[in-house]
Amino acid sequence: MRVTIAPTRADTALAVGLVAMAGALLVSSLVGPLALDVVDYPMSTTATNQLLGLEVVTLLLVVPASLAAAVLLRRGHRVGPPLAFAAAAYTAYMFAQYVLGPEYDAYSLVVLLHLALFTLGLVLAVVAWVRAAATSRPVPVHRRRTIGVVLLMLAAFVVSRYAGSLAGAAAAGPLPAELAEEPTFYWSIVLLDLGVVVPGTVAAAVAVLRGSRLGTAAACGVVGWFALVPPSVAAMGVAMLVRDDPYAAAAQVVVLGVAALLFAAFAVWVFRTLLGPGRTEPAAAVSAPRAA
Repeated sequence: MRVTIAPTRADTALAVGLVAMAGALLVSSLVGPLALDVVDYPMSTTATNQLLGLEVVTLLLVVPASLAAAVLLRRGHRVGPPLAFAAAAYTAYMFAQYVLGPEYDAYSLVVLLHLALFTLGLVLAVVAWVRAAATSRPVPVHRRRTIGVVLLMLAAFVVSRYAGSLAGAAAAGPLPAELAEEPTFYWSIVLLDLGVVVPGTVAAAVAVLRGSRLGTAAACGVVGWFALVPPSVAAMGVAMLVRDDPYAAAAQVVVLGVAALLFAAFAVWVFRTLLGPGRTEPAAAVSAPRAA
């Protein structure tokens, strides 16, 4: 029998926020170059091509994930909070770049929309994390090492993406031509990946390996995020190939595509393992009949 969590006011508020976020994401994608093209982003052709791929993933993955999380929260399903965290964290991560990346030289309403999405995503991620942490139990002993080690490998994968940048920093070399076209975009991603994603992933791995009560929430939140973001990066590369971008790299697209599939499969396994029937509800959430 599947055990559910009694929905709280926080769950209801979180579900409403997720629906609002999904609507704002839809508007942001439609007004951009993917559909109506009413927003003229001050960025290079390459960055615009990447934005097209990102918007496709936002529409096909993130918006549905946000709405699905809202429904699951209203039904009291234990997958609701971590899925909500993944969608909200994705939104905050991406729209920090939307605000900082383009070189705006004038005030713009779309910046306010993107700022609102960043703030909403950040707030919803915090609320979802608190709710997920409150309803989780430690990772089962026989799964700790596997999940913890894979989380460390995910952190290492992100760091490996910046191997050239780290070597260039040691030699004080110039940015490659592609990155030099959009330096603010690049450094904002460096800040988020190496300053937030890597430390957060390592912290989640430590929580899992130590058997912390927060291990389940941390693992599900991190792998949920990894299931959404790498597909967007792969889609950026696909869009560059389709549009004959001079910086397109088919080999990189294949690597990122395979990585995205592996991350998604791992996320499904973790969610099923840690949030399956009878796994993570606190005892207070289940009412069992007492023996006479």
